[in-house]
Amino acid sequence: MRLLSACLLLAALLPGVPAASAANPAASTRDSGDAAHLFGYWPKPGQRAAFDEGYRRHLVWHRQAGDPLVWYGWYVSDGQRAGMFVDGSFGAPFAAFDRRVDPAGDGADAARNVTPFVEPALRASYRLRRDLSSGFPLERWQPSPRLLVTRYVVRPGARAVFERAVRIARAALPADAPAHSWYEPVSGDAPGYLHLVALHGWQDHDRADGASLEAGLAASTDPQAAAAAAALIAAVVSADTETWEYRADLSLIPAR
Repeated sequence: MRLLSACLLLAALLPGVPAASAANPAASTRDSGDAAHLFGYWPKPGQRAAFDEGYRRHLVWHRQAGDPLVWYGWYVSDGQRAGMFVDGSFGAPFAAFDRRVDPAGDGADAARNVTPFVEPALRASYRLRRDLSSGFPLERWQPSPRLLVTRYVVRPGARAVFERAVRIARAALPADAPAHSWYEPVSGDAPGYLHLVALHGWQDHDRADGASLEAGLAASTDPQAAAAAAALIAAVVSADTETWEYRADLSLIPAR
């Protein structure tokens, strides 16, 4: 994931409003589209508390400005990017980002309250694959306390093989399994897939029925499951997994 300058990331953070919302600020963007935009920051040494406080102030600006988009905040708690703050907007159409709520005011507020305390780390846009997913809690503004996040890089020409494995694993999920959401990159990330599993706590890892793609294939009774699992070896270039801890105090969920 390529790094962006602070000014580019700031511009990317300025949220958009679909035409209907521009005419009617009260219109909800909840589960109205499949866009997912993610941004990441490294708090500067010794500046995490200052960043948290500043980011809360910035969210107040968005709420007072009538921003119709949801903005979630997470801290990565393990994996190679432990300590990174990630924020993201889910569930609106991509067209929602063509118009912005007071870009000048948004940028000025972020420059005062956010950018002095962080280094930009990532920007990536994804599309929700409803056909591969078992649930869509982020699009429905129902975030879980934790997310198990896996980024898959897939070889060119291997998408069909990979998606076949995902469908077999999804069919093997029990009715009470946590929601599995799958996304494909639109820009800013390597070709592949983003897999989000909605978790409530560490106890969810005691389940052995599909927290990962590989576990889902292993639990499947589909006669093609073993072949699909073997095909993944050639299809997947890399897979990195980490846990994101949801921060309700660093999130903005508009009134429904």
